[in-house]
Amino acid sequence: MSKYDLAILWVLSGLAALAAVSAKLGMVLFALSDDPPADVQAALHWQRRRRWLTYSELAALPFFATTGVSATVYGGLAPVVSVIISMLLGALGFGFFLHAVQTITRRRLGIEP
Repeated sequence: MSKYDLAILWVLSGLAALAAVSAKLGMVLFALSDDPPADVQAALHWQRRRRWLTYSELAALPFFATTGVSATVYGGLAPVVSVIISMLLGALGFGFFLHAVQTITRRRLGIEP
């Protein structure tokens, strides 16, 4: 594996890790509550943060699959290793995905603004 290929693998792995933790870290750092605030301006800001939280949770799963495939292609590993890596990383990303789908479903049903 050349240094260029290794750099690509590290960048993709870093993006996968960033997508994985950004949603939950954002929720903790910005103290995003489940209920919207009463103030109109604060409610708009709350909706925008909630929307980007959902986007980051949905983005985590494809990044995990990309990391598994890239490790196999650039690392010269067997295709089975790609499947195993994708499954292991996907198990973590699936929780993020389910939370994002739950948020979207609640919004569509009118349960959550």
